[in-house]
Amino acid sequence: MSARPFLLLAPLAILAACATSGPAVDGRQPANVDAVVDMTPVLRFSPNQLKIKAGDTVEFRNISAFTHTVSSRASAIPAGAVPFNSGQIKGGGTYRHTFTVPGTYNYFCDPHHSAGMTGVIVVSAS
Repeated sequence: MSARPFLLLAPLAILAACATSGPAVDGRQPANVDAVVDMTPVLRFSPNQLKIKAGDTVEFRNISAFTHTVSSRASAIPAGAVPFNSGQIKGGGTYRHTFTVPGTYNYFCDPHHSAGMTGVIVVSAS
């Protein structure tokens, strides 16, 4: 029997090991934060889509062992809004952003964008 099938499964085993070793989350919403989005060990934002009001602050929490980012491009956010980039957020770290311009914001994790780690925030005027 060839060892090749086992070699193909090795990356999944590593991912599973990392997924279980991320930082703990207490589930509480911090003061001065209107919504929370988790960056997960399975390379997803949770929730993937969020509806908030203009002026609301969202905290992005990295609950995995991977380093993530929260990034946007001018072409994927409302006119008049400023693109944002959290920089690298290590496991257990957070990033907050206040959304002031109504519209749809498409954002992504720079290192994991090609793996589908994207999200959408829809900001209403009130």
